Amino acid sequence: MKRMIQWVMAATLVYGLTVFTACSNDDDTNMSPATQEKLVTLPPGVVSKSFTMQTVRIVNMTDREQTTYEKKNVQVAFDGQDVYVSGFSSSFPKSFVKGTLTDAGTCLFKSGQYVGEDKTGEKYVVGIMDTGDKANQLTDFECTYDPEMRILTIPEDAKFAVAESDAPSHTQVSNILQNVTVMPGSFKEPSVVTLPEGLATEQWYITGSDDKDFCLNYGMTIGFNGQDVYIQGLFKELPLSWVHGRLEGGVITIEKGQFVGYYKDWQEVLLVGYDEELKIDDITLTYDADKKIMEHDNFIGFYGTDTRQVEYGLANGYITKERYIVPDPILLPSGVTASPYRFEYDVLTTDNEGYLVKEYDDLEEVMIGFDGNDVYFKFPHVDANGWAKGTLSPDRRTITIPSLQYCGSWQEQNYRQDYYLTGFEDKGNKEYELTDIVFDYDAQQNTISSSKTMCINSSYRILSYYGYCIFRNTKFTKKKEIATTPAAPEVEMSYNDLESYIRLELSIPLVADDGSDLLTDKLSYIVYYEKDGEQHEMVFRAADYQGLETDMVEIPYNLHVISRIARGGVTIMLDKTLDGIFTWTKVGAKVIYRGGGEEHASPIIWFDAKTLYEENELFK
Repeated sequence: MKRMIQWVMAATLVYGLTVFTACSNDDDTNMSPATQEKLVTLPPGVVSKSFTMQTVRIVNMTDREQTTYEKKNVQVAFDGQDVYVSGFSSSFPKSFVKGTLTDAGTCLFKSGQYVGEDKTGEKYVVGIMDTGDKANQLTDFECTYDPEMRILTIPEDAKFAVAESDAPSHTQVSNILQNVTVMPGSFKEPSVVTLPEGLATEQWYITGSDDKDFCLNYGMTIGFNGQDVYIQGLFKELPLSWVHGRLEGGVITIEKGQFVGYYKDWQEVLLVGYDEELKIDDITLTYDADKKIMEHDNFIGFYGTDTRQVEYGLANGYITKERYIVPDPILLPSGVTASPYRFEYDVLTTDNEGYLVKEYDDLEEVMIGFDGNDVYFKFPHVDANGWAKGTLSPDRRTITIPSLQYCGSWQEQNYRQDYYLTGFEDKGNKEYELTDIVFDYDAQQNTISSSKTMCINSSYRILSYYGYCIFRNTKFTKKKEIATTPAAPEVEMSYNDLESYIRLELSIPLVADDGSDLLTDKLSYIVYYEKDGEQHEMVFRAADYQGLETDMVEIPYNLHVISRIARGGVTIMLDKTLDGIFTWTKVGAKVIYRGGGEEHASPIIWFDAKTLYEENELFK
């Protein structure tokens, strides 16, 4: 089972709000009897009780936006269908606003309720509707309501926020409240685990992977005090936080819900584990005292003190006394020449019940080199800097790659991904056994094949495969260079409002129309666009695509620019700020092949860009 827990923080930000600092104390307040009468007050006989309000507060500064997580004590009163809540105003935290329980199970607060007056003028609590542009709209605001727990919540995906303004008709606001939860009981600062005074500690190390499959490998501190175990630095994001566990029967149990501090300095978080069904559970580490190993094969993550999931932290935690050292990548020996091979395979994925099934078959190119009994493979599926190495059997009929062989890594800034090749067998009941990869080799036909399952893995010790990098029924066939015309590409464009780019997606066949193989180092493509009825070649500028040494029109098939141009044009990110991009009516591409001493090109295939822009309302 792979990690699939995503972290959630502050909800939609409110844009275009003018700064209005609203701070108050008794000296600032000069409330006339007339304005005093405008305050919301509790009906006679209605008594408020202490509740806790927690919010994400967004303050718009002149040069930036400041976000903080807040938790404070407020007063709440219920009177039939009427609900009175203090604390929506930061300037006048004791002032109440009134809401009404609805038949839909919500609590509706009318916008524009008066909360007080200071030197800058009268203050009202208003709802702010995010309309998607700079003209934000005042609105009532509505909370979900749990009648059993008496919890009021403004959902994190709400289209509005709560703020103060100097008049209900103005949108000069600051101190925006979002992700608001109001729950019974007074707020008390959670206690943290501390190391007992004088307890000796040891240096240990943890490996694993985070929620994006980036590799984790860092130090931590552990102290043993009889059956009590204290661990510091379980998460690299909170390296000074301690957690407490109990050792019994070779298992260290870390009770779920331990407060570990403030994630990113503002979000209170608890430490929890997850079971195989992704339900919150205690964290259990199997402990081998002789081998000095602690192991956790499920998930460990953060959970907000408001019971919201905050961030999934790591999977497959492996804690050892000796630090794991990533091997040096295997390189093709000097003087050995690798040749291109056609790589055919079935792509496997997991079905709804978690079993591996075939999703589709695919075709790629792999470089293979022979050096005596050693055989070197260069797979294109990962941006790895190394090769896989196999060994020919004495009868030269099979090639074996050892299980979990390191084949390189990809690294950018503080993120790293390591890649390991392994075979594995299904033992039933979703249990898998890791195996060597054994290929059949036919020297006369220049083919290498296997019906077994293999994958590109993210762990050096257990099965933890990357999606769409699970192969079965693999076959490698040596390619021959001939002159031929490449098949036409498929061209699509897509967009979603979470991205600032438009995606151009090409599917370039690696076989010609006559079925002959194409060599990727002799393949390239050109992107076109149509504007005002005229056809233009797109120029990929080095200033726009970091990683290009010069401006380019024709892009080699094997060119890969991290996060911008994927190998083979599978994904090409087009910045929305490109000159006149929204005036392009069509976008297309053609493939060029220079094999066998000749040059041939496919026809240009076009995609209707104008319709895509209109459907997504990208211009008005």
